[in-house]
Amino acid sequence: MSVYETKRIKLTTKSPIHIGSVDQRITRFEFIHQGQYIYPISEDRLSGFLQKKNLVSHYVSSVERDGSRFNLADFFKNKAVTLNASDLENLSNKRKIKVMADASRMQDFKPFIRDGFGLPYIPGTSIKGVIRTALLYNILKRFKQNNDSEFQRVIEARISQDIDADYRKKNKKELFQWANKRWLEGFILERKQRDNQQMKTRCPNTDWLRMLHVSDAYTSNNIETVLIPANILKKENTWTYKKEDSGQNTTIWIECIPENTVFEFEVAWDKRLLDDFKRYNESINLPDSLSAVFNDVNNWASDALNFEKDFSRGNDLENWYKNNTPNFRIGFGSGMVFTTIIMLLNEDLRKKIRNYAGLNRDNDIAPKSRRVWLKNNMPVPFGWAVIGVQ
Repeated sequence: MSVYETKRIKLTTKSPIHIGSVDQRITRFEFIHQGQYIYPISEDRLSGFLQKKNLVSHYVSSVERDGSRFNLADFFKNKAVTLNASDLENLSNKRKIKVMADASRMQDFKPFIRDGFGLPYIPGTSIKGVIRTALLYNILKRFKQNNDSEFQRVIEARISQDIDADYRKKNKKELFQWANKRWLEGFILERKQRDNQQMKTRCPNTDWLRMLHVSDAYTSNNIETVLIPANILKKENTWTYKKEDSGQNTTIWIECIPENTVFEFEVAWDKRLLDDFKRYNESINLPDSLSAVFNDVNNWASDALNFEKDFSRGNDLENWYKNNTPNFRIGFGSGMVFTTIIMLLNEDLRKKIRNYAGLNRDNDIAPKSRRVWLKNNMPVPFGWAVIGVQ
């Protein structure tokens, strides 16, 4: 009998997904825009190309003179170097990103994470992080349904007190960690000490999700990523988009996986470890199988979808949510709704958390903004997908 319960999962993107890489951003030092595409330039290949054209010293001088204003495309233009399609493919090592809007004003963009072979993928750690949030949300939702007054005392009062005690330091990372440790990590396992005496102890290995193993997600087909301008939609007295002093919409350019791209990954559940946890812990109200895990994910996503529908009512964003029924959200644009238990908290506390962890917006709705793509002037949210067991 196998120690592991394993399943193959299919993830289909329903809106553009962006997961950041080690490179926080790529600037005009490092890419060339030509036609419908952005070509991220390989440093090694650029070096060889400059040597071949006897432009190394000119390049160094231009960088020293222009500093952060340096533009690689302008440099070649000023040196009367015309780059054809073959040159661009060589300089970028055949990597190009399709631009989905006017990028003439773009100064930099956030690249999508890639593996050592240059292939875009969704890290298993990112997927597991979403699952962890979903599980914690469901645990505390059941707690609230069973005893709302106790939920207010144990959860909401604790969060409020932590904010009051730490307001000057703003240690945001600690705000929800205690709940994760208490309900997902605070278990007991038996282990052998050096003196071979058996004892029960709490240790870093007592995380319930040690039982869950998630592989990285890849697509079986070649992906052409897209470059999308993300705007910030705000819900105030009227719906508005955040703008710069110039009057232009505040824009963050991000490399994304487009809609309807299919990824696959594998999940495994350690049944032997589950038996160990059950042996030393009583009355555990946590998933004990993969079907239970994904049932919790579906419940969390359903609540989050309804939360977003309520937020978007009266805006064109509402149309997207009326026409789509995803059950998973990951990456850029997820926000506090999808990375914390904020949906379970009362409105006043949500505002208090926002004013503490982000910008102080006083009594405005919390959260009050969403990152969206204006596709044909219609807002589209980021990060949504459908997952299903194969």
